[in-house]
Amino acid sequence: MTTLARLGKFQHFVDDLAGLDDEMRFEYVLDMAKKHKDDPFSPGAMDDEHLMHGCMSRVWMLHDIDDDGRHWFRGHSDGAIVNGLVHMMTESFSGLTGEELAALTIDQVRRLNLGAMTTQRQVGMMAMLKHMQKLARQDRSGAR
Repeated sequence: MTTLARLGKFQHFVDDLAGLDDEMRFEYVLDMAKKHKDDPFSPGAMDDEHLMHGCMSRVWMLHDIDDDGRHWFRGHSDGAIVNGLVHMMTESFSGLTGEELAALTIDQVRRLNLGAMTTQRQVGMMAMLKHMQKLARQDRSGAR
């Protein structure tokens, strides 16, 4: 299991959302979308190569790996709410090794307790996690 030390940002999101009702969770995710706008995403990366499948909204994701074998993700969506979710996912799981990413489960995504927003959004977040894991696996195998 991935150590909590590596999942500090994720745990921060879990803790922040824990005491909020559904409406406040929605506002929190919108706030994350506003913060995400401060991290511009290159329009040139919004292409089919970086397009993620499995979300109702379009999501593009960039992936890099550093010399220490840690994976870093950046993403963008054309939907405001989904952009907030993309921010939370990329912030939560960037900096992990391939093994740590592989150890993450759908249960981690469920801990954010965002299923009440809509089932589709939770399914989209699960798809984002699987996509990040796939990118990390491809990198280990030399495929891109």
